[in-house]
Amino acid sequence: IRGRGDWELYKRAGDPVSYGGLARIAWGLSIVLQVLLCQCSLGGFVNSLLSWKGWLVFSRLTYSVYLVHLGLLAIVQMQMRGPFFLQPAFQMAIVYLGVMFMSYLWGAVLYLLVELPVSKLERILYR
Repeated sequence: IRGRGDWELYKRAGDPVSYGGLARIAWGLSIVLQVLLCQCSLGGFVNSLLSWKGWLVFSRLTYSVYLVHLGLLAIVQMQMRGPFFLQPAFQMAIVYLGVMFMSYLWGAVLYLLVELPVSKLERILYR
């Protein structure tokens, strides 16, 4: 016959199992619920935050930044004198912010030189 202490051990052992099995489902359902609430104009603050017009700038730059970012990271990594993971946290934050800024800067240049003219040309051709 098992004692009371064994149940506590089994209860704690079941927590990671239940979390691992249900966390992704719960996350997905919560996102679906939020999308439905925003679609029905019941999202409240989240709906107004996600509908902000300022996100349009970042949404247009996303693909260009995606194309530029990996190459920029490779350049930064090649110029480092030592392993990146041994750097102090402040220096890692500076590198992170610098790479992000440069990615968006070069992404904007790529967007203005390539994506925008091509999209305007597509609009003219497919009218």
